[in-house]
Amino acid sequence: MSAATSIPGPAPAPPGQRGLVRSFLLSPLDAASWRATLAIVLGFGISILAIVLLSALFSTGGSLLIWIVGIPIIGLGIECSRLFARVERWRMTFVDGRPLTPHAYAPLGWPPRSPYGTWTRRWAEAQFLDADRWRDVVYVLVLFPLAILEFSLVLSLWAAALGLIATPLVLAGLWSTGFHALVGERHVDVTAILAGAALVALVVGLALVPVAASVSRGLVLLHRAVVQGLLCVDPTAALRQDVERLRGSRSAAVELEASELRRIERDLHDGAQQRLVVLAIDLGLAEDRIDTDPASAKALVADARQQARLALAELRDLVRGTAPSILLDRGLVAALAAVAGGCPVPTVVDSTLAEGERLPPAVERAAYFVVAESLANVAKHSAATRCEIGLRREPERLIVEVLDDGAGGATLVPGGGLAGLRDRVEALDGSLAVASPPGGPTVVHVELPVRPG
Repeated sequence: MSAATSIPGPAPAPPGQRGLVRSFLLSPLDAASWRATLAIVLGFGISILAIVLLSALFSTGGSLLIWIVGIPIIGLGIECSRLFARVERWRMTFVDGRPLTPHAYAPLGWPPRSPYGTWTRRWAEAQFLDADRWRDVVYVLVLFPLAILEFSLVLSLWAAALGLIATPLVLAGLWSTGFHALVGERHVDVTAILAGAALVALVVGLALVPVAASVSRGLVLLHRAVVQGLLCVDPTAALRQDVERLRGSRSAAVELEASELRRIERDLHDGAQQRLVVLAIDLGLAEDRIDTDPASAKALVADARQQARLALAELRDLVRGTAPSILLDRGLVAALAAVAGGCPVPTVVDSTLAEGERLPPAVERAAYFVVAESLANVAKHSAATRCEIGLRREPERLIVEVLDDGAGGATLVPGGGLAGLRDRVEALDGSLAVASPPGGPTVVHVELPVRPG
């Protein structure tokens, strides 16, 4: 008896393929598909508004360039493209909820903190030389044809699907309104043909529904890749920049700690330690002469007391060099007001911080020493007649600016005072920039990160 030969059936589909087929068939029931369709419809309207507005601003600004008035109009167009870029990053979260990180745009420095300084030049450089802003403009130009293509394709698919699904209802309505009376003797044949056509239309329409839903989601995901490439920071590049920044801030912190230790050691050795040595010598001489020459011993004791007072004063100044008491007790605004009051150059403090508002201690100390060192440089080297301290709090950073109308020429020399300030600021992941062309004015711009809350 021979064994029966079994014919193998078709191999079952892998689990991944079964999941894809199931996701495709259930895509019309997924809320993400409808959010994707809404995102495409919104993108069509946004693209029309963006291209009309930017065309008007750029054409108007270009025609008025000869009168200089066109420059701020073109700048307004660039800023409008930034606004549309922000809206687009938000629109791309309809299907994929992961946040998109925008580029680090160059700050415009608005509003201008003082009539002194090179605010106009800095504004023009940030507005027209920032590559990230021009990426936004390019995206707005690319968005218009992309949005039209996406909207047309999705609208056609949904219209075809819904139209085919509605075909049996339309034919039934026509038949009920007396269409069969026009057919005459071929009533049965026409009925069969219409029923078959309605059934085919219904099946094709139902098959197009998951196609339309999947295409909508796929188009939004592809568009998100375009937004990621033009309007956002590349995650790999951002991680690399974070690593480099952390490495730099760690080096700056180590160098800052070493310089602070050297400063304290130098001040102790050259100041208080010498005073204490003289104090010990005077007290020893007074002890030797107290019986034989009381008057001389009394003078030596008085001199020793003076040396003790001077040593205490120098120790107090040394401690204040670490953290002044007014900064610890009353906050940054009061400490900067005290520093400005002691500067020989007339100095004003323009602050948006509330009276008594406190920041993290490290941020307050860094801002205080930046201002104190900058004012010391102004008094020594700038020949300025006026100085201004700007203090502005933003949601995630503190901006400090020191402006003077002096001769300019300040540079970040390795080992200099400004370089030490830069190390202190970079140790907190902040940034320090100096703009000081020959002839002035000089602007020291510092940004310190402050965590919300």
